[in-house]
Amino acid sequence: MLITAEELAAIKRQAVAEYPNECCGVILVRGAERRHLPCRNVQDQMHARDPVTFPRTARNAYYMDPLDALRLNRLVDEGFAFAVIYHSHPNAGAYFSETDRSQALIKGEPAYPGAVYVVVSVVGRAAKAFAAYRWNAERRVFERADAGDLGPGESAASRRLLAAAEHRIPGGVNSPVRAFRSVGGEPRFVARAKGARLWDADGRAYLDFVGSWGPLVLGHAPRTVVDAITAAAQRGTSYGAPTAQEVDLACAIAAAYPSMEMVRLVSSGTEAAMSAIRVARGATGRDVLVKFDGCYHGHADSLLVKAGSGGATFGIPDSRGVPGVLAALTLTLPFNDLAAVRELFAARGAEIAALIVEPVAGNMGVVAPAPGFLAGLREVTAQYGALLIFDEVITGFRVAFGGAQELYGVRPDLTCLGKIIGGGLPVGAYGGRRDVMDHVAPLGGVYQAGTLSGNPLAVAAGLATLKALEDRKAYARLDALGARLERGLREAADKADVPFTVNRVGSMLTGFFCAGPVGDYEGAKAADTARYARFYHGMLDRGVYLAPSQFEAAFVSLAHSDDDLDHAARAAVDAMAAAV
Repeated sequence: MLITAEELAAIKRQAVAEYPNECCGVILVRGAERRHLPCRNVQDQMHARDPVTFPRTARNAYYMDPLDALRLNRLVDEGFAFAVIYHSHPNAGAYFSETDRSQALIKGEPAYPGAVYVVVSVVGRAAKAFAAYRWNAERRVFERADAGDLGPGESAASRRLLAAAEHRIPGGVNSPVRAFRSVGGEPRFVARAKGARLWDADGRAYLDFVGSWGPLVLGHAPRTVVDAITAAAQRGTSYGAPTAQEVDLACAIAAAYPSMEMVRLVSSGTEAAMSAIRVARGATGRDVLVKFDGCYHGHADSLLVKAGSGGATFGIPDSRGVPGVLAALTLTLPFNDLAAVRELFAARGAEIAALIVEPVAGNMGVVAPAPGFLAGLREVTAQYGALLIFDEVITGFRVAFGGAQELYGVRPDLTCLGKIIGGGLPVGAYGGRRDVMDHVAPLGGVYQAGTLSGNPLAVAAGLATLKALEDRKAYARLDALGARLERGLREAADKADVPFTVNRVGSMLTGFFCAGPVGDYEGAKAADTARYARFYHGMLDRGVYLAPSQFEAAFVSLAHSDDDLDHAARAAVDAMAAAV
């Protein structure tokens, strides 16, 4: 037995009562006797007394009352042992974090090797998830000790799947944002999807505004795309050889994007961005890259960087495992700050191979380019002989058939596209000026290859998707649906009297819980993420599936109806009120 139902209920009551602070406590055993000792968190008092010695950090989220520590020591002296050590994560998931692990170890060894660590996720004064972890001496890691059977009970199948996944998959997920860590609770495991809806493993239906993070502009499993994939699969799933269909897809992309005179298909948006940067460096003979704070271009080493002490300093790694010498080749600037771009190029323009930008930012939440910003980037890069790369992995075929470069009338040197050109299947592409792309092997000395590049299933799905979007009326409909969702969210925030800013470009939008405006990463970071977490769960409880992060976009598809948007608006009214 890990924990009794009565103990779990008591822990839940304590965690909710002490929210938004973190709670803590222990359960001790001596033979058949069990003692539950909630411990008082004196963080507020200690911080108020000495904020320098007792800062508010993840490591210092909890300070135990010395009287509680004395009580615990006395019980240990009487022969009791630690069976359960628990704490809560306010507005975060029920995971065992790096900080949790480090505090449970002493010089790499568990302080209490027989104890189970229980973590409670609390969002908006509701316990959303529980999980238990135990030290595995053989593997020397903390891993799930429960089988997903700790309450609450309403997501039993998803909970069991997560418990099983955490034994084999880091964090139980194959992409970090799926873990719900920034909003709390536990992820829903999806069983199926159709049109504008998806169903989780427990059979619940949700109106979906994630859409596989943007590419499902036609909705889930549209008949034309499914038929195309089925027909392609019957001919074979992969050849590692050229096909007529990949030529058709390259031609279709080039027709929609005149700047992409030559196109190379790859297997992901990350691979497209990584390859485009390599080509830019090979074509210019320069090494330095410029990117913008808050813009994400995949997880290649040179791109996982954050700004140094100033906007024009060299980047430092934003992830372990990224060599500093690679990160140092990337410079970062504030998005929408054209003056900073000009200043940087005036100082180091001869070193810069390329500037890469999401023409509409989608990974700090949706942030549109300021008037003249993209045109200014085009002017500056051309002046200094650097290449301009548009990362249209999100915006490509989403904000317009010709992407953001059609919408804003700016022609880059290179463009990156993502899985929207594969109907949501794993695929990507990069392309641009013929003289630049001539540097790509086998024509030139810039090497890039991939066995699954131009995979026949993804190509078939992409051709079917692009054909459905050729009618430009689709984008007027998408814009109208996006505007309807924006209006519903704004009205809900007004009714709740909640500071709220909506940024929208066509069918992609983000609602920030702040007064705004939000025009760069610093503005986005001013949003109230704790309130977003409460709102997120309020929407989830009402059958509306949004991105589990304040800093992501919501996407509307052609499968959404006006009634769907009205349902989301009604849900938002209740969820906004509950999030106050």
